[in-house]
Amino acid sequence: MKLRFLTCLLAPALLLTGCLPFHEIPSKVTARKVDAGITIKDYAVYYSLPRTVIDLEVIVDKKITRPGPFAAYAERFLGLPGAPTRETTVYSISEIKISSHAERDPGQMYRMETEGKNSGSCISLTADGLIRGINLPVNPEVAVSQEAAQKLFEKQFDYPKYPDLTMRKHTEPLPDTIYRVVRTDTSFIRIPLLRKLEGQKSLLDQAEEAAEVLMKLREGRFKLLNGEYAYVENDGTRLPENESLEVVIRELAAMEEAYVSLFAGRTQTEREVVKFTYTPLGHSLSESAILFSFSPQGGIEAPESGTAERVVIELSRNDVSAMDEVQWADEDPKAPRLQGLAYRMPEKSRVEIKKSGETLFAREFLVAQCGRVDFVPESLLKDGNISIEFYPAYGSIKNIFRR
Repeated sequence: MKLRFLTCLLAPALLLTGCLPFHEIPSKVTARKVDAGITIKDYAVYYSLPRTVIDLEVIVDKKITRPGPFAAYAERFLGLPGAPTRETTVYSISEIKISSHAERDPGQMYRMETEGKNSGSCISLTADGLIRGINLPVNPEVAVSQEAAQKLFEKQFDYPKYPDLTMRKHTEPLPDTIYRVVRTDTSFIRIPLLRKLEGQKSLLDQAEEAAEVLMKLREGRFKLLNGEYAYVENDGTRLPENESLEVVIRELAAMEEAYVSLFAGRTQTEREVVKFTYTPLGHSLSESAILFSFSPQGGIEAPESGTAERVVIELSRNDVSAMDEVQWADEDPKAPRLQGLAYRMPEKSRVEIKKSGETLFAREFLVAQCGRVDFVPESLLKDGNISIEFYPAYGSIKNIFRR
């Protein structure tokens, strides 16, 4: 009897309970910045905003000049004043290349905290933890391996050897008088005899002969070009034509250049690439930093070098972002503002490379950390059908669409 009575009492209660409306916990996605000393209670998903790093490649030419053996007679025989008489090395900046890449900003790491349906937790990240988007379609990506190689070799200067100082012998006959003693009946008689000895020619004589050969080369090339050989000095031999003539002219020019180098010397240029990186701070409208020092005698040197010229990188923004002038209304304590996903709004900055006030490079780049950080409205993340795509290199919003 008691059991039947309890059943009658519980049946209406269960019926009433089943008729009550079911309240689902609403979805809520917020981002909390990870700072030193933060206290957490459970695990979560973390992501980072990117910062822009500027990569510089400075291409330096090293020009080495070594004098020829007849440098002292260059002006006397060829009319070439100022021929180098000692070895010199001169450095010059021939080109500057600038690019940029993105990396994680250690000061902009966020922790995603979700409640309810957790539709906003379907986050897409890059391999190094940069945000790509929310609720994006799953597209399998091919893994990209990272490889690095470094070639090590010694740069050796092609020392200018001059095997053809002249087309004649390097020796010349030197007359020498000797005496032959002949005995007669009453005395001894000294009879002079002449003999020729081979002696080394002086540098002056060798230079003069080299200059004569050079003039003959020029004269022969001139006669080939104006056709004088065909009408005056040709003995009936067929002259070179077409490609054969081009080869002869080219080889005569090479011989002439080799003989000129006996007086003017030779130069060789070595090219080297020096790489630098600079991470903008982005705290103010302009900033600068010393990259290195440079001098024609020593090339790239340490920034603190006292004798070389400073090479400086400067970043400047001419316009103030309109978002920096937005005034926030007073927050309602009953409905506080909730921070959704953090994202960046990058700004353009003019990057200049200067040496002693002279501008070597100037170009505008989009720099992530020069802009401000804002947040996607938390209400936009409640709908699981809303997808948000970011630019991983800048942390800015690319697309907002409904799936």
